[in-house]
Amino acid sequence: MKAVFGPYTVAIGKSLAPSRALIADRYWRKGYTPNHILTSHGAVIDVLLDGNVVGTVLVTLDSPRGLSADEGYSAELDSIRGAGHKLAELSRFAILPAQTTRSVMAAMFHFVYYYTYLLNDVTDLVCEVIPRHAAAQKRILGFQQIAGPRRCNRVGAEAAVLLHRTLEWL
Repeated sequence: MKAVFGPYTVAIGKSLAPSRALIADRYWRKGYTPNHILTSHGAVIDVLLDGNVVGTVLVTLDSPRGLSADEGYSAELDSIRGAGHKLAELSRFAILPAQTTRSVMAAMFHFVYYYTYLLNDVTDLVCEVIPRHAAAQKRILGFQQIAGPRRCNRVGAEAAVLLHRTLEWL
């Protein structure tokens, strides 16, 4: 599935390959290990400009296996689940530095909303990010920090925080 948002084409798919180079550059440059796994409960949303991936995010729907963030934040996620909310997790998030962050995020998150809330009845999003990235996601996307910082073994980050936002009021 694809859609056009201004100069960007946004695609949702089941492959990590189109955005592999962007992720490798952004993660390895900072010393992190991009070892994300795409399961049957996930989808990759890529933002393309002139055929090149300039932004990407992995969206994983909650399942009986849980989410990756359960590794460090199971109590917090179980509390949200226990309140009757349906979760999805955002991970493997990167934007090419030369791009206008707000524009790429706007295009990307139109599709995040469509895929999670409209197609899959998700009520809440969570994401685990390093503290210096939390401010932008709070300001631009409306997330709130609900836990952390804690070590994130999955990508090798010494500290990560758990962010949360509801989708119901959008």
